[in-house]
Amino acid sequence: MIRTAIVEDDAEEMQLIKSYLERCSKEQCFNCVIDLYTDGDEIVDGVRAGYDLIIMDIELPLLNGMDAAEQIRMVDKDATIIFTTHNPNYAIRGYKVQALDYLLKPVSYKAFKEVMERALKQRVESSRKYIRVKIRNATVKLDVSGIRYVDVLDHYICYHTTEGDVKTKASMREAVQALEGEPFFQCNKAFLVNLAYVDGISGNDLIVSGERIPVSRARKKAFMEAMNQYLTR
Repeated sequence: MIRTAIVEDDAEEMQLIKSYLERCSKEQCFNCVIDLYTDGDEIVDGVRAGYDLIIMDIELPLLNGMDAAEQIRMVDKDATIIFTTHNPNYAIRGYKVQALDYLLKPVSYKAFKEVMERALKQRVESSRKYIRVKIRNATVKLDVSGIRYVDVLDHYICYHTTEGDVKTKASMREAVQALEGEPFFQCNKAFLVNLAYVDGISGNDLIVSGERIPVSRARKKAFMEAMNQYLTR
């Protein structure tokens, strides 16, 4: 879900941007909630709502978009800001408030779609979490969301990822600590599974991306509770 604010004092322009956003959400398969504002002072007050995306006209009557963005950045460093304007000279000042881009009016759907693709990509990249794993004399970064499960053999552990297996000399305890706070469950002493890849349970085995991984009887109830919390979060 992407919480979006459109700030525009021209009613026709506002509806155009809104229609573009709704069309984009259908084409790119994302859900969004859209709030509408007609001036910069309104969005500054509304920023407490914690928007993911703000599409804002620069030329507003009371508090212009650039000044509003400066105030927003004092309390929110993460919201993606996209400006709309008739004047391309504002582009340089936009860097000061870390604006993603600006769209020249009249805004075309092609230009809007291209900027939205960049905004969505930026959100995905910023939401990714990585862990560092030592392999011999090198260190690699693993995208946590791509780790299907971790298992242990002797003094080594193996991260089974969507890109392949990564083996490192470490303990399961170290893997658990590295992935703390992420949706992983230790189903026995030798396996740590990513709940996102659990397809189901068969007897005392979890089905993880088509593979069978045993869950101890003592941990089965805790697994069901963890899975239920993950699915209903």
